[in-house]
Amino acid sequence: MNARIMHSVVVALILILGSAIGYAHNGVEHVLGTITAITDSSITVDTLKHTSVTVAIDPATKFTRGDAQASRKDLKVGDRVAIDAKESAEKKLVGVNVKLGSTAGTNHGDRKE
Repeated sequence: MNARIMHSVVVALILILGSAIGYAHNGVEHVLGTITAITDSSITVDTLKHTSVTVAIDPATKFTRGDAQASRKDLKVGDRVAIDAKESAEKKLVGVNVKLGSTAGTNHGDRKE
């Protein structure tokens, strides 16, 4: 199985088996779902429980797709994401790491027969 398909399978499993917002170590929350809106300062995600969660992004937020570095400009509405976020002093979630998955509804039949 090529790396791209394997990564998509792993992201899908995380999205299916994980909770919509789970608590992890050191006060980090995981926001899993599909991007519904993007601004220069935030990402809004429709979680698995169909709740809308907005996560602020700042210059320290890191973006990845698989093992490759990505940027905020790589985000698109409909992309699946797993965001590690911490609560700010203002009680808002701020993204630490944004892991991009596949676009919702993407057909991964890109193999040549």
